[in-house]
Amino acid sequence: MPIFSPLPENAAPGDHARRRGTLCLLSALVATPLTAWIFLNLQPFWLGVTSLDGAAFALVATLFGAILVVSPVISVAGWLLTLWYGVESVFMPRERRTPTADIVITGIGLVAWFLPTLGFLAAAVLTHKDPQGDHIVYWQGIGYKLIAAAVLAWLAWRYWRSKLHRKPDV
Repeated sequence: MPIFSPLPENAAPGDHARRRGTLCLLSALVATPLTAWIFLNLQPFWLGVTSLDGAAFALVATLFGAILVVSPVISVAGWLLTLWYGVESVFMPRERRTPTADIVITGIGLVAWFLPTLGFLAAAVLTHKDPQGDHIVYWQGIGYKLIAAAVLAWLAWRYWRSKLHRKPDV
């Protein structure tokens, strides 16, 4: 089924979620290289903007700033929504089975949900320098990282617990 053709009205919820995820993936695949290109070429763009005067400068500088703000947001939101809708589609009823894609989507989803936990654990473990000042503040910082890791792990576990204890609906 072509990606841009409308789904039938009686399509399964998982098919709708998978279609949304695919469209978000397409937007992320377009926005990410475009964003990287813009940020890699900031100086030439800005030199072009600074050569303008008055109202033209104000308008073009405002638009340039808006592009710098919006393009990374679209890129990141596209990737996050791709992942969200992809994971949701795996555990909803669908018309067609895609076991390999489901395994890949679930694996990437698990990694993405638990990655912040691993980041805080790594930060706590890699804080191995001797404290220069107050030892209490040093250990409070490590304790904060461990508490943040535990909270983030708990939130990820709460999300995945109900999904992994049941079979995907097909």
